[in-house]
Amino acid sequence: MKTNQLIYRIALTLLDNVGPKSARTLVAYTGSPEAVFRDGFNIRSSIPGFSKERFRKLNTKKALEEALKILEFVQKHDLKTHFYLDDDFPYRLKQCADAPLLLYSKGNMAMNPSKSLAIVGTRNMTSYGEKLIRDTISFLKPFNVQIVSGLAYGVDICAHRFCLEYGVPTVGVLGHGLDRIYPQHHRGTARIISESQGGLLTEFPNGTNPDRENFPKRNRIVAGMTDATVIIESGVKGGSLITANLAFDYDREVFAYPGNIDRPYSQGCNHLIHAEKARLIRGPEDIVNYLNWEIEDKPKAVQTDIFKHLDHDEKKVVGILKEFEKMSLDLLALRLKTPVSILSSLLLNLELKGIISSYPGKKYALSADI
Repeated sequence: MKTNQLIYRIALTLLDNVGPKSARTLVAYTGSPEAVFRDGFNIRSSIPGFSKERFRKLNTKKALEEALKILEFVQKHDLKTHFYLDDDFPYRLKQCADAPLLLYSKGNMAMNPSKSLAIVGTRNMTSYGEKLIRDTISFLKPFNVQIVSGLAYGVDICAHRFCLEYGVPTVGVLGHGLDRIYPQHHRGTARIISESQGGLLTEFPNGTNPDRENFPKRNRIVAGMTDATVIIESGVKGGSLITANLAFDYDREVFAYPGNIDRPYSQGCNHLIHAEKARLIRGPEDIVNYLNWEIEDKPKAVQTDIFKHLDHDEKKVVGILKEFEKMSLDLLALRLKTPVSILSSLLLNLELKGIISSYPGKKYALSADI
């Protein structure tokens, strides 16, 4: 990516009183982050909610100056950036209306794994909770699942450490910049995560402190970039319940382990189950059954001769479906940047050739015998 392009992307996230939704509107109307800063008022005046006066008050010059400093840090520490229009931006998160514009990452994580699960819970974890985490992660190892959590005390850090023990990819989502780790006691674990098959992820640039208001924002990334969220233990209030409610609002599966009604850190899970915001699970077997996950000890061999006579566009569709277990029509159209009307015809042809199969909810996958 060109350096100038990244500067404007970073600067877009630094505009005062311009959140992700408004910023996406600006880019949609102007054509690019650079155009937001460079185009004249004749274009800006036609953007809903953005009068000339509002543009005049935007801190565009300061945002660009700050963006340059952030870019220097990104390049110095070899960080990766993921813009919401990029192919490597988490496609699950892209479905959320309040998704961040830009993410910073460190490590070797897959931004779009075939299976992704959030494991969260109380900071005051009990031995019961620790056993649930170990049982869950050890069971999930052959399913090729990426575990996401928040690197906090208690359930979060325990989940990350068991992932490292069992060789399960894990991602720590931070509520601050990548120039620090909070809490400091978890710096060693964070370093190992970033050096393994996982990584660290944040929407906050370097210099951002772990302020209280950042953690609900962090939680929406945890909930948004995963297929489902598992609550291990939780009190009646706390960050894990925020994550659970966000996942529920995003129409993702939420699972909760029940506990003794007298235990304070089972009350949150029991409440979610009672309110029908979470499915009661008795063990990790329930998770994979509900999500229809299958073991992936070895990748399936794809017979390339079957695809020999496919045209360019058909091969692009197959290439995307080879990465994911199933994908909806709308997500395929988004990934391929192809109108749904055209894509529907391609999918029908591939289905008639026996290359793909269709499923309820307008979802598609490679045929089982491919």
